[in-house]
Amino acid sequence: MKFLPLFLLGLLGCATYKSYNQTTTGKVILRGGIYQKESWDDELILKRMSWYHGMSLYYDALFYKADSASPFANWFSSSEKEFFTKCEKLLVTVTYSADPSKISHVNFREQMKLNGYDDVVLNTFSSYLKSHPSANDWRMGNYKVMGFCKRAPSRLSTTKLAINFPSFKHLEINL
Repeated sequence: MKFLPLFLLGLLGCATYKSYNQTTTGKVILRGGIYQKESWDDELILKRMSWYHGMSLYYDALFYKADSASPFANWFSSSEKEFFTKCEKLLVTVTYSADPSKISHVNFREQMKLNGYDDVVLNTFSSYLKSHPSANDWRMGNYKVMGFCKRAPSRLSTTKLAINFPSFKHLEINL
């Protein structure tokens, strides 16, 4: 009789465990930055989309809509800053793939292309972002930083970005 409550508690725990594909959205905030002799307290806000199978993270994507007026624009090299004038929107993505056989960076690039974005190289910004003190808290050393440029004016007047991986719920975020 003593084991019945323990057994029921264990059974309840098993019943609440999610063993299916699920998605979440949220945000990650990095506070402050430094460039040469300049420092600032502004926030770099990254919108987040995550894809899980049960409790296992399959893919994680963070999005920053780059702003030339932000002090974080100092982190872009002079050649990277040219994207501010060449692109309707410049996005920085920080992505992680736990198992590329499930969801890969190639799958992600294809989804970005469907949203009208072409990938661009942002090596300098990437090195500054990965050197931020909070980057270790988010394990960004395991993440890949990519840039995406929407070159042509949007045919659709939407600020939403939609990502749809097979067997997962369709996700959208406002940029």
